[in-house]
Amino acid sequence: MRGLVAGAVPVLAFVLVLVALLMSLSLSPAPVMGKELEGKRVLMVVAPEGYKEDELSVSSGIFKELGAEVVVASTRTCTTGIARGMSGGEVAVNLSISDVNLSEYDAIVIVGGVGSMRYLWDDSDLRDMVRAAYDSHMTVAAICLSPVVLARAGILRDKECTAFITAKEELIKNGGKYQDKGVVVSGNIVTAKGPEYATEFAIAVADVMMNRSSNIRRLYETPSPKPAAGGFTMSLVAVAIAVVFVSFASRWRLRLRWRR
Repeated sequence: MRGLVAGAVPVLAFVLVLVALLMSLSLSPAPVMGKELEGKRVLMVVAPEGYKEDELSVSSGIFKELGAEVVVASTRTCTTGIARGMSGGEVAVNLSISDVNLSEYDAIVIVGGVGSMRYLWDDSDLRDMVRAAYDSHMTVAAICLSPVVLARAGILRDKECTAFITAKEELIKNGGKYQDKGVVVSGNIVTAKGPEYATEFAIAVADVMMNRSSNIRRLYETPSPKPAAGGFTMSLVAVAIAVVFVSFASRWRLRLRWRR
């Protein structure tokens, strides 16, 4: 009986190792993110002071990961070439809004923050650019307090939209149909409430740029079970190794007893 058990242990260990290896193959890491926005250029507009850093960093990070080139623009008042955020962060400004050539870009994304009210809401260069971009069927997007720029440019009339709650009345006053949602897409226009929706906002912008590619949304929104599965696989391997060790240890003890 002991011999039968001793012989079965290595077989069990072999089966466990085989199962672990098969699971490792079937649960291999997800493919690397593709460059769905390769060749696209995104113009991100920030206030020279008081822009919301995470709205810029999160959105631009996603655009870059998808292969797009990101260019940062600000108002004429940004004479130092550096914009300063609400939390003390800084970003290099590549050009002034008045110097933008729209034909070089595929999307305009206006970042929010308290500086938007002071510097962007009434900037005539920005309003003209937004209106021209919309008429050219470019993707036009704004987050937090900056959807007001779109509203004052006249492109939100009779369209569903959203913004930070304190900007709600501005949207309604200019004909927008305010929605109490994190992100709203209306044709080629994307609006969002604030930094907590920055990821979803950037995904929506990318979707619109690619005619709402479901592939982009799936890659970013589908939770990945890989870490948990990988942990389980490693547990199986550890159990198998332990079983093999116990098996050999048992056989060694049996041999010592037989010699005695």
